[in-house]
Amino acid sequence: MNILGIDTTKKQAYVFGVFDDKKVIDVIPTYEKHSENLLQHVEGVLTFNNIKVKDVDVFANVSGPGSFTGIRIGLTTVKALNFPFKKKVINLSVFDALKSIIKNGILLLECTQSSVYFCEYKNNKVQKYGVVDYVAMPETWKDVSLYVLKEEHLNLDSSYKINVIDNYAECVLDEIISEVKKGNFSQNCAPFYIALSQAEKALIAKEGGVQNND
Repeated sequence: MNILGIDTTKKQAYVFGVFDDKKVIDVIPTYEKHSENLLQHVEGVLTFNNIKVKDVDVFANVSGPGSFTGIRIGLTTVKALNFPFKKKVINLSVFDALKSIIKNGILLLECTQSSVYFCEYKNNKVQKYGVVDYVAMPETWKDVSLYVLKEEHLNLDSSYKINVIDNYAECVLDEIISEVKKGNFSQNCAPFYIALSQAEKALIAKEGGVQNND
């Protein structure tokens, strides 16, 4: 089973691979533009492992939340790679990708300078999610475990119970593999938007699209 996955939802992007049970994670650093370097990294991962695109059995996409532009780049790339072959697809949100390691608590992700994405978990299941400004974070959150990613920088004070996830990429890849084993394939790749920046909203308006974040 050969799996190829892409995550461009964050400033630091990833290309995932599972080739004959060998796990591969290629990190695209923050100083490289996803739009310019993603395909080079995909080609590098495949070439290094002697795999051609047609040999991939499952394509995986991390659908968000995150940057509108980043989400679109990853989604478009996965669709383009799979278009000639019509292979199986896993379409996974960041929230679902981390559910196996967060039993109870709240995951926080970078959104804007003044806000964060949040996802509440209970018994390893997503309960609700959304966006909240730092100044509007509920006082009750100081009594529960908050989870953040090591590679992200959030403006949280020491009064919160903060747990750092330092192996994000490994968690995502493991969840992709788990979904493949369960046969939880997606009918199509779709983006998972919650909120967009003003610049991203302006881009959608310019392109004539309508984005509903309710």
